[in-house]
Amino acid sequence: MLPHFTWTEYLLTLASLVTVYYAIVGIAFYRHELKSFFSSQNKLWQRADKPPPSS
Repeated sequence: MLPHFTWTEYLLTLASLVTVYYAIVGIAFYRHELKSFFSSQNKLWQRADKPPPSS
């Protein structure tokens, strides 16, 4: 049964499973941090109220 799978199929499946695993772990343990990161109040282009200090 295993000889029917190519290395490309194996690596794509492994990469997909690892991505899904880390997505689940990220959502489960870092839900509040992710929510604040993606909220509209935390956008980088909205933070530029004043220019950075010149040196």
